[in-house]
Amino acid sequence: MCFADKTFESLNKMQMKSMNNQRDYKWILFAAGAAAFLLSSGRWNVPVMAWIWPFCMLCFTRRSKKVYGLLIPCAVMVLLSAVKWYGCAAGTVPENIVAGFALGLTACIPLVIDFLFARKDKTFLATLIYPLSFAAVEFIMQLTPTATIGSVSATQTGNDPLIQIASVFGSYGISILVVWLSSVLMYVLDNYRERSEKAKRAAAVYLSVFIAVFSFGGIRLAFADYTEPNIKVALTTGPYTGDFLSDEYIALSLEESIASVKQSAQTAAAARADILLFCEEAFTISDQEEAAMIEAVSEAAKENNIFVLIALEVEDKDNSQEGLTDNVEYLIDNSGKTVWKYYKSHLVNFVETGYVTEGKGVIPNKTVELPYGETVKLASVICMDSDFQTYVRDGLDNETDLFLVPTWDWEPIRAFHTKWAELRSVENGVSFVRSCMDGVSTATDQYGRVIMHSDTAGSGYENVVFAEVPVRALHTVYEIIGPVLDWLYVAALAVLAGVGLIRRLI
Repeated sequence: MCFADKTFESLNKMQMKSMNNQRDYKWILFAAGAAAFLLSSGRWNVPVMAWIWPFCMLCFTRRSKKVYGLLIPCAVMVLLSAVKWYGCAAGTVPENIVAGFALGLTACIPLVIDFLFARKDKTFLATLIYPLSFAAVEFIMQLTPTATIGSVSATQTGNDPLIQIASVFGSYGISILVVWLSSVLMYVLDNYRERSEKAKRAAAVYLSVFIAVFSFGGIRLAFADYTEPNIKVALTTGPYTGDFLSDEYIALSLEESIASVKQSAQTAAAARADILLFCEEAFTISDQEEAAMIEAVSEAAKENNIFVLIALEVEDKDNSQEGLTDNVEYLIDNSGKTVWKYYKSHLVNFVETGYVTEGKGVIPNKTVELPYGETVKLASVICMDSDFQTYVRDGLDNETDLFLVPTWDWEPIRAFHTKWAELRSVENGVSFVRSCMDGVSTATDQYGRVIMHSDTAGSGYENVVFAEVPVRALHTVYEIIGPVLDWLYVAALAVLAGVGLIRRLI
């Protein structure tokens, strides 16, 4: 008797013994799923939990005869979402609760789809409905102001071999692999007793795909080109002027702001850095001071032979914009010329919407010659812009080498916000540098591997940290087929759900 036969025989015996305790284990799984859901993404993220909770909740709904088996998990997930996402919305208490409830409802959508279209479909192909529903929901979510918040894929950053699949299928491919395990396990449990061969084949198919994905990632990393040119990027924040969520700010004069810029530029230049990257809204100035500020930054860039990307909050003192503030960045080259001016295009709900000018949504891409001889193509967005997968993929040129992102986080999101953006490196084959106030500044290479990680709390405000970043664009499959593939996930889900509905009605 082979190992697989012994395994399935053991499973059969276990099922016979547990027939009378089915209700008990169903509720135990539900409790485990609730705990795992709480610890997956949000304020707390334990990567393995993203593999556990979808199965536990799916098993509960599948093993429940009535609709309560769907309503109870959904209600609990909505409540737990309000807990694990509390504070992440950067708004008032009611706004945070509403945002948490909304994210909880979106997390329930795959369970609802499975309940309606897959639970009665006994074919192996139907196991794809559950994971495809996750991918479809995540794709549609990033077409809304919510972006990629709550995606399963973001919980797996740091698992370098696994996330390489995003270079082909986008981050949705990661979510599909993680969640597919749940529906395959359910298929095995439903079939191992009477149709053990089907159960074995299903397990073999998933295991083969799992091994193939990790093998692909391992090979891709093993054959990575380590001879590409590197440049040095200096990252810094402005002086501490107040917490993002606080209405109380320390007002700096224009002279103090300029002095801080010059000091940071001198420090970066002394280390032979090519680029100095400030965080989002590193300095707050009025629209009447903007020209003088940029002139001073240009002088500092020229005097220190360095590129400076500075992000500013420009207040509308003359009411020329009906009181709207600009969240804007300038890239100044080492000759003092302005390479681009870019306005933030995706605003933070509750905090920025209605108060900040919304950009036109065109990502700047420019080829430049850096101070120490390297010719690279640079691109940049501001903070939350990088959370929008389609926006970044469609906005970056195929030849972009380095993606610069000034950011400002706040306490509840500081641990995980950078993880969402790091996946853009893998999807687009571009090195990524993120300078962050009140959060984590990071640099990753084109494969999503972390090169530098610095917490503002540890490095201090105005301190300058450095990252040696490879600058050679990689062409990925996803940047080519992504615009079609993303919609194919939705189309495939619709087809499979339609087939499942027909089989249910027949």
